[in-house]
Amino acid sequence: MKTIAILMLGLTCWVVQTRADAPARPGPALDDQGFFAALNLAGDELAQVKAAVEKQDWAQAKHLFVQHLKQRTAPHWYFDWRDKPAADQRPKSFNRALADRYARNELVSCGVWHDFKQKIDWNSNPMTSQYAEWTWQLSRHAFWETLGQAYWATGDETYAKAFVFQMTDWVRSQPVPANSGNKAFSTWRTIETGIRTFGSWPDSFNYFLSSPSFDDESVVLMVKSFYDHARHLMKYPTTGNWLAMEANGLFHIGVLFPEFTDAAAWRKTAIDRLYAELDKQVYPDGAQIELAAGYHNVSLNSFEMPVRISRLNQLPLPPDYVSKLERMFNYDLFVSMPNRKMPGLNDSGDTDILPWMKKATEHFPKREDFRWIASDGKEGSAPTIRSCEFPYAGHLIMRSGWDPDARYLLLDSGPFGYGHQHEDKLTIVLAAYGRVHVIDPGNYPYDNSAWRKYHIDTFAHNTVLVDSLPQRRRGATDRGQYVVKQPLPHGFATTDAWDYASGVYDEGYGQRDHRIATHNREISFIKSGPGSAAPGDYWIIVDTFTPLDDANHTYDAMFHLNADAIAISAENQSVLTRNAKGSNLQIAPWSTAKLTVTDQSGQEKPYVQGWVFSGGYTVRPIPTPVYHLEAKGQAKAVFVLFPIKENEPAPVIGIKASQAKGQATEVEVSYVGGKGQRISIDGHAKEPVTIGR
Repeated sequence: MKTIAILMLGLTCWVVQTRADAPARPGPALDDQGFFAALNLAGDELAQVKAAVEKQDWAQAKHLFVQHLKQRTAPHWYFDWRDKPAADQRPKSFNRALADRYARNELVSCGVWHDFKQKIDWNSNPMTSQYAEWTWQLSRHAFWETLGQAYWATGDETYAKAFVFQMTDWVRSQPVPANSGNKAFSTWRTIETGIRTFGSWPDSFNYFLSSPSFDDESVVLMVKSFYDHARHLMKYPTTGNWLAMEANGLFHIGVLFPEFTDAAAWRKTAIDRLYAELDKQVYPDGAQIELAAGYHNVSLNSFEMPVRISRLNQLPLPPDYVSKLERMFNYDLFVSMPNRKMPGLNDSGDTDILPWMKKATEHFPKREDFRWIASDGKEGSAPTIRSCEFPYAGHLIMRSGWDPDARYLLLDSGPFGYGHQHEDKLTIVLAAYGRVHVIDPGNYPYDNSAWRKYHIDTFAHNTVLVDSLPQRRRGATDRGQYVVKQPLPHGFATTDAWDYASGVYDEGYGQRDHRIATHNREISFIKSGPGSAAPGDYWIIVDTFTPLDDANHTYDAMFHLNADAIAISAENQSVLTRNAKGSNLQIAPWSTAKLTVTDQSGQEKPYVQGWVFSGGYTVRPIPTPVYHLEAKGQAKAVFVLFPIKENEPAPVIGIKASQAKGQATEVEVSYVGGKGQRISIDGHAKEPVTIGR
């Protein structure tokens, strides 16, 4: 009897699961009667449609509704479907290769192609790793825009037929679910629902509206699905950058299809959500709470697009909606490196700010610094602020200026971030003389591979391991714990002669609650110029480690270098990059008997170290000097990071530092030629004093 009960229980569970996963009826959710009931047919423009509906002549009602869509003069999209080039106005040559692949149902997602041949399985996943992003992003339908562009350039109905086939197949085979759809391999994840409705769907709708292949049935089918999208987005809002994209898509549907009775409510709900998120997910200093450059601009884009479509259609927004965007553009500008890219912190690659500065000039024409960056210095005026802090983000920037050769360092002393986090507090990024020298590893694809785990962990960043263990902030049950209401403790000061920045890591290593030691990192930027003994601008890093017990501990300070090769001095353990062209970087440590250095480039054991993301699903080894210190009680590690112009020799011949507990760290830097400087670093930094000849 016991065995039978177990079997029956298993059978019951199987039946429940089968029913839950049973396919719904083909999409869209609305039948013809329901679709026309969802429209406001009271006005004169739809009077003929209403008459056909009253007769339940659905074919005629669809035909008249599509005629209405083609005859209406508003709302406006960024291009008019009526402007499709005539045969004599098309480009003389057009590369059809990509569109031809798409037309053959050879589709790409996440950089990986798959040939579906005659039947597309939108829920499939051809990747051996079963990378869920492939399935999700396939249903963003970016390839429909390429088909549309090819159709306009060639007039070839092949591309219109391919679009209609794919769109119809997707809508029919992917009915809107009875839940959020936010699960693996879903085609209705709310982020995709928003993304496609502010991008590929309205674009392709307008590209093909003139095509005879995009017939009445197909047009109405797509409009029905737009309705499904709006209802889905209304019902299942999320948080963070997802919510911004969801609301952006919802707003666009409400603008583009005012014929729906609910369109005004969609627009209002979307703008209400976006307006609230401008304060909820954007810190007062302008940084988006996920603290990743790419996702900062994902949200900025979703906040900014409704402004554009509203202006195009003369729709009102809250009076201060646009002004709230300025601080986000500010963050883009002032966190950027000399190459005009934002460092790729957390799940983000280095992000070009020029497109964002061009948008910023449109919204804030009086900002001469926005214009100067956007025009590459041809218009406006350079920013007057150089070094600055973003206290809530904890991003502390020290820079010499705004020219391409400027010296730049970012210290990350901020919170973990709401999402897309890396275990990298107190990491640095350093650029000088046209090269990013100390780099962030980048964002490896969101799979479950060892490479993904490496890239988000401390090993891949320019901070410190304690007892060979990485930082561990991840694991809070409430993501809100990763967002701060007030800036975390840090220090920042700037003068003409020097800058100072500091931060502290006092959380777990190895495990979230396993607290071993406190790591305090102080950085002074010593600026060259009149009256300075320094042969160039450079930084001093002072790492102070305070253990929570009396045991011996090890500390490993890592520097991931964008270099062709490095040379390590056996005499003083300094590191010098060896680049075939361009500038170099010298790392000169305070050399003690207990300090050693090894290059862990391309290491796989005992742990992965010395790699960087190189695109697609690949990595490459990079020079990675790791300074190892073993100590009992409070200990210090001191490093000078000195950028060197092309073809110039390394200037630092040695450094000395004090280690007295509770006192300022006195650092003496000796240069080639007998000169040097003494710098006191005591929590706010003192102006450097020249020593020697």
